[in-house]
Amino acid sequence: MIKKLIEPNETLATGLVIVRVLTGGIIISFGFEMFTIENMEGYTQWLSDLKVPAPQFMAYLGKIAELVCGTMLLLGLFTRLASIPLMITMVVINFVMSEGHLRAGPFYLLLLFAVFFFVGGGRYSVDALIRKRKESRDSKT
Repeated sequence: MIKKLIEPNETLATGLVIVRVLTGGIIISFGFEMFTIENMEGYTQWLSDLKVPAPQFMAYLGKIAELVCGTMLLLGLFTRLASIPLMITMVVINFVMSEGHLRAGPFYLLLLFAVFFFVGGGRYSVDALIRKRKESRDSKT
C-alpha cells in the first residue's frame, strides 16, 4: 500500500495528464481574450503605461502564445517547447505587469508550465504517440 503511494505508477501518469489538460484549458481561455477588443485595448494601455515597447504587438503576442501553446499543452504536443513561451508570458505578467507576488495566479501557472517543461507531456500525450511511432519505425529498420 505504502509503495503505491511513494513510487511513480499509473496514478502519476493519470494525474499528470489531468493537470496538463486542465492547465492547457485554463490558459486557452485566457488566450481567447484576444478576440475581445475591450480586453486587448486594456492590456495595450497597461503595457503602454509600463513603457513596454510595441505594447499592442506585445499584448497580442502574449495572447497568441496563450492560445496556441495552451492548445499544444492540452494535447501534449511538443509539450516542453510549448511551455517556454508560456513561462515567458507568465514571467512578464507576474513580474512586469503585476507586483511579482509569489501567491498570485500567474506565478502558479508559471510553476505548472515549468513542471511540464521538465517532465514533458507524459504517457498520455501526442508526444508519447510520436515517440512510440518513431521507436516502432526505428526498430523495423
